[in-house]
Amino acid sequence: MKSLIKTAVALVALAVSALPGLALAQAAGGKVPPSIIAVIDSQRVNREAAALKNARQQLEQFRFSFQSEIAKEEEKLRAEEQEIARQRSVLAPEAFEQRRQAFQAKVIDLQKRIQERSQSLEKMLNGVREQVTVQVIEILKGLAAERGFNMVLDRAQVQIFIGDSIDITPEVLKRLDQRLPTVKVNLPPGK
Repeated sequence: MKSLIKTAVALVALAVSALPGLALAQAAGGKVPPSIIAVIDSQRVNREAAALKNARQQLEQFRFSFQSEIAKEEEKLRAEEQEIARQRSVLAPEAFEQRRQAFQAKVIDLQKRIQERSQSLEKMLNGVREQVTVQVIEILKGLAAERGFNMVLDRAQVQIFIGDSIDITPEVLKRLDQRLPTVKVNLPPGK
C-alpha cells in the first residue's frame, strides 16, 4: 500500500511538473518556473484513511472466519490421521495404503484451498489499494490546481522538513474520506 501511494505521488508530481508550458518555455530558451512543493505523509494516509480502516476491518473478519474454518478442518484431519495410524496393524497393506493416499489427498486439497484463499486475499488487498490510489491521485491533481504546487514529495523521502505549511496530508485525508468513506471488499466464496 505504501509503495502504491508513493507511486501515485510520484506520478502526480510528474504529471503536474510536465505541464506543456514548461516544455515550451525550455524549448524557447525561457526560464522554467520555480518548483512549488507540497508534502504528503503516505504512511499517515495508510493509517488514518477511513476507507482503509474499513477495508482492514472487513479483511480481519474474513481472516478470522477463514482461520476458524481451517482449524476445524485441521482437527478433523488430525483425528483421521490418528484413526489411520491405529488401524495400520489391522488393515491389509493395500487397504492401509489406500486410506493413507486418500488422507494425503485431503491434506493436499486443504493446502491448495489455503493457498487459493491467500491469493484471493492478496487480490482483494490489491483491489483496495488500487481504489485508494486512484482517489489519492485525483485529490492530488485537484489540490495542485487549487494551490499551485507543481511537485509532491512523500514525507518519508524528505530529509529536512520545516513547518507544516506545505504538508497537504490533512486535506488529502479529509477529501479521501469524503470521496471514499468505505471500500467494499469482495470476499471470496466460503469453500
